[in-house]
Amino acid sequence: MSQNVIMVTQTPGHGYRRIGDAVAGAPEGALIVVGPGRYAENLDLSKAVTITAEDGAGTVTVFARTGVAVALNAASAALSGITAVSADADNPAVFVARGQLSLTECTLEAAGWSTVFASGEGTILMRGCEVRNGTGAGVVVTSPHGGVLESCRFDAMGTSAVVVADDGTLLMRACTVDKAAGNGICLNGRGRLTVEDTTIRASAKPAVAVEQQAAITAKRLTASDGDGIGFYLASTGEVTLEDCVAERVGGEGVFVAEGCKPALSGCRVRATGTRGVHFAARSGGFVTDCEVSDVDGIGVHVTERSAPEFDQLAISGCTGAGLKVTDAADPFFRRLRVRGSDGAAVEVDGGGRGTMENVEIDGGRAGLRVAGGSRLSASGLSVRNTTGTGVEVTEATLSLADSAIDGAGGDGVHAGPGATLSVLRCRVHRSAGAGCRLGEGASGTVTESEFSDGGSDGITLETGEAVRVASCTVRDNRGSGVRQLRPGTAIEVLDLITAGNAKPDAYGTSASVEAAEPVPPAAAERPKPAGDPLAELQNLVGLAGVKREVTSLINLNKMAKRRQDAGLSAPPMARHLVFAGAPGTGKTTVARLYGQVLAQLGVLREGHLVEVARADLVAQIIGGTAIKTTEAFTTALGGVLFVDEAYTLSSGQGGSGPDFGREAIDTLVKLMEDHREDVVVIAAGYSTEMQAFLSANPGMESRFSRTIEFANYTADELVTIVRSQCAKHDYHLEDAAAEALREHFEAIPKDGTFGNGRTARRVFERMTDRQASRLAESPSVTAADLTLLTVEDLEPSA
Repeated sequence: MSQNVIMVTQTPGHGYRRIGDAVAGAPEGALIVVGPGRYAENLDLSKAVTITAEDGAGTVTVFARTGVAVALNAASAALSGITAVSADADNPAVFVARGQLSLTECTLEAAGWSTVFASGEGTILMRGCEVRNGTGAGVVVTSPHGGVLESCRFDAMGTSAVVVADDGTLLMRACTVDKAAGNGICLNGRGRLTVEDTTIRASAKPAVAVEQQAAITAKRLTASDGDGIGFYLASTGEVTLEDCVAERVGGEGVFVAEGCKPALSGCRVRATGTRGVHFAARSGGFVTDCEVSDVDGIGVHVTERSAPEFDQLAISGCTGAGLKVTDAADPFFRRLRVRGSDGAAVEVDGGGRGTMENVEIDGGRAGLRVAGGSRLSASGLSVRNTTGTGVEVTEATLSLADSAIDGAGGDGVHAGPGATLSVLRCRVHRSAGAGCRLGEGASGTVTESEFSDGGSDGITLETGEAVRVASCTVRDNRGSGVRQLRPGTAIEVLDLITAGNAKPDAYGTSASVEAAEPVPPAAAERPKPAGDPLAELQNLVGLAGVKREVTSLINLNKMAKRRQDAGLSAPPMARHLVFAGAPGTGKTTVARLYGQVLAQLGVLREGHLVEVARADLVAQIIGGTAIKTTEAFTTALGGVLFVDEAYTLSSGQGGSGPDFGREAIDTLVKLMEDHREDVVVIAAGYSTEMQAFLSANPGMESRFSRTIEFANYTADELVTIVRSQCAKHDYHLEDAAAEALREHFEAIPKDGTFGNGRTARRVFERMTDRQASRLAESPSVTAADLTLLTVEDLEPSA
């Protein structure tokens, strides 16, 4: 169907002189072509017509001194290349109350509260348009059929560039906003905006403000170079930001308040003032795979009882704390990375709460600081190269598990006054101060952890409060392994493995107030094995099957060495082993002695033992696990790498996902092949779980072709262990007490909580405590009494 074409020109005799007259005389669907010029009129589009500038955009201006320049009063109409200007302070340049108005490559300018206004049942479709208003807003939409803005430009707005209010809806694509005196985008009421590939620059107020019940879905929206906040999110409606950016803004990059619960994914906040991201006023939501960097202040601050959840958040280069939690906020963090903060990397204060899993900290004045009545649970924490303390807790509660602290400039872990500290399965290495210090007024437990190569004591106990140190290893420190400054019964030290420390341990009745001065670095050398490790192995209590297997391996290695010395080929043998069995059955001890025997035979260069767990091998970022595993493996070259609870690498335990554990396994397999003549790898753990570990990699089972089972100790063997502890510490066990112990050990359930040799040593230590209390009440005590342990010294509940 052919279209009617109507001409409008300011040249007499060539068509209509006014655009409005052409519309009035045009049939529905007509094309009105307008010649260049300035048309002073109020254009009322009462018919479905298309109006276009004959010579292109910018050549035709519709100017209204008062009232609206263009108004739609039809089902639809279209303008192309037209400039519409209104000089009226009370009216927009374009007004659409019903129908659909299409504006293509138009310039729209007003002096009132809005340039374009779509209300009621009106719809606007704007493509390639330029919007100006030195007094008010650019586009205001309250219509639920609001329309589309595509490739539009907003420049020098007097207030906000785009406003969606009441029940308005709008789709915005590939637009730019420059220099808005208000917001770049303002949403309130129940307004809904979908925005993509849009940039807002130099807004005086928040570049994006979402309030009341408004909703926004934003993808690749950038807010930059403004004086205020980048994204102000204070709505109870749905708020989703994906791959959005806030950079070089004077206020916070993202501020969340008023109970808002946004979903932020793949967002980047850079070079902001005060804070990068701030959650306040009971807000929440989810933050996934986001980055905050180069903030002149705090990177991420969670306050005022807010409880957002973060996954894969990276923070770097902040002049204040990297992450701060205050005011009873209770966030959750998984796979958090904090690097290069001038303050504490992570700080929890002012009654803050929270849970953290797999946190990687590099640098900072302190790694993790918890204070001010706060309570935090952290697992999988990795802290490296802090200028001060690695982890610090004062007047607060901290639970720290499966974590590693390396290269702290002060104490590795420091608990100050009023601290309640729990440390479980942690490794602290190369701290300038103590590996773990519980200062005056601190209390807590330190369990199944290792403190090594420190500049002072492995563990320093300055407090008189209740502290329990159990199943820990302290080695190669320049002070004591464990040093207790205040003698007393409130402190328990159980199942301690100590080796290579520069000063003797001093705890319990041997507690000393003498300061342990650090020794020069040259004195902290790897301890040399002494004595006959094979004889020591044979003298261990029980373990008959283990002794046979290990002796067989040793003999095989002897013969292999002799054959090599004779110029013959070595027999095939499995050097790498699996030690399977329950805790406390001597697996670590046997591994240490096995390495020493191989060193004496010349099979290994040094024979030292390096004990690692999942936290020492698995990082929280892609590629980091291979680096950590290689570093740990390299320290074991020439000796034995003992991987405790190795099955956790294949089970995904610890929150960093099974793929990272498998990456550690794959790296180990390759390194075992590359260095098969220079290291022995021993993987240890429960028998059933170790089967899953061996099947996690096709090459794993072939490299660990021999499994040695460590059975639970019998009751008689446990009594023998208690007797050996008695002999070592100048005690004597009466026969009746020995029989009572045997019955006690028979009755103990042999489940997952049974500690075998650790249980026996713990029983001995408690018996000595009860003996001391018993004798303290006696008026006369002989030397024989001081050495004798009786049935009375066995706990009735034991």
